[in-house]
Amino acid sequence: MSKSTKKVLSEILTSGCDERIFLREETQANKYHLNPVDFEDLFHRGSCTCGTLTPFAEEVAIDFENNYEESNYSQILKNQTKRLQFLLRESDEDQFHVYYGPSGSDLMYFPLLFQAIINPDKPIINIVSCPEELGSGSKAAAKGQFYSEWNQFGERIPIGKNISGSIRSSVHFLPARSSDGSVLDRKKTIRELIQTQPDQPIIGNLVFGSKSGIKDDLDIIDEFSQGVMWVVDMCQFRTDRKLIHDLINKGVMIMVTGSKFYQAPPFCGALLVPKLWSDLMSKLDAQVAIGLRKIFCLSDIPLGMENIRKHLIDYKNQGLRMRWEIALREMEEYMSFDSSETNALIRRWSQVVIGRLALSDSFRLMPDIELTNDSIVSFMVLDNGTALNNKELKNLFDRVITEKHEGLLGFDRVFIGQPVQYGDKSFIRLAIGSYSVRKQMEKKKFDPKNDIRLIEIIEEYVVKIHSV
Repeated sequence: MSKSTKKVLSEILTSGCDERIFLREETQANKYHLNPVDFEDLFHRGSCTCGTLTPFAEEVAIDFENNYEESNYSQILKNQTKRLQFLLRESDEDQFHVYYGPSGSDLMYFPLLFQAIINPDKPIINIVSCPEELGSGSKAAAKGQFYSEWNQFGERIPIGKNISGSIRSSVHFLPARSSDGSVLDRKKTIRELIQTQPDQPIIGNLVFGSKSGIKDDLDIIDEFSQGVMWVVDMCQFRTDRKLIHDLINKGVMIMVTGSKFYQAPPFCGALLVPKLWSDLMSKLDAQVAIGLRKIFCLSDIPLGMENIRKHLIDYKNQGLRMRWEIALREMEEYMSFDSSETNALIRRWSQVVIGRLALSDSFRLMPDIELTNDSIVSFMVLDNGTALNNKELKNLFDRVITEKHEGLLGFDRVFIGQPVQYGDKSFIRLAIGSYSVRKQMEKKKFDPKNDIRLIEIIEEYVVKIHSV
């Protein structure tokens, strides 16, 4: 890729969201030490939404830019929406509408808006599962507050302030893990919260595939099929389509992003909303949407929802469309493989990584790892038997991903999932994405040499820490 092409793509890919994707002048990298167009020598095993292009995504991005015309924006948007619906639908009929957001955190505002439209002037009970393992801005967004300093329009916004005086959210955060790291069962607490809030508008935010792959018990949805607006965070997008079909048929909204498992550059979010909700809201006054003019634009809302759309500005987010184009092309390629075969390869990868981590005194697997997604492996890092705290783990993370390494086949840099804090403890993650899976599928050869070397690299840094 030429320098001029890199510059153009970088400018597009780092636009249309918030400051998490801004490049720092001194490093030309974002807060995660990555530049979306600097990927050639990077071995990527990160699970967070701060990835780079892949060789395939580079081709898609160049093609998109060469053919992009702002006058065709509405057609591009329509085409991407239809393709996403086609990939995820169960029958020939589209069962859901797609509401777009610059990031997964922005998607948290939609259920608040929907409940405020359906139940005007009523305080909203917002139940949020696993807040410490969601996107960094999700907690503030769940409260109805601005979570960032910049919006998709390139405007400064008042971080921490309420997005609207007409949306009142009382939030109940339910931790993902206990003090010893075990995955908590949140079902009983959720049930009690719902039963003690009769006649109140309730949002039930569950998670199926958190940063460490935690899955809520979704059976709670069947217990309260009426009276609760259920939303399942699948932003990691590490799930089979059957579950998506089942949840949509139950009237459940689903949050997805294309920038985690499907390895598009950050950020690209979408909320899949069963048509029954859109049909209900389309007939109601939606003036409350004025309060979200600093977050969403007209093209984020599907056609037919003119009661919402008329209160938002017309803005063409080229960066979001490019990121979604990359995600959709990657999804189309990945889903051409038989899911039983890709799932088997992911399980095999997980077994190798878990086995190698278990051989070392420098690592301790997180409890209940069998309850999490196979494509993410979470573990603590130990120094002489004591787990590194979040600050220490961040220092290790920064060193591992900013320095060059030997012994990797075809790469000299690595990326891993950034530290996740729970209580006073912390862990890191290795995660495999769709591009990595299908490249091995195409070669018909499973080769974990670089994964094993990556674990050795982390191990070597633990020894360096101990020797200081």
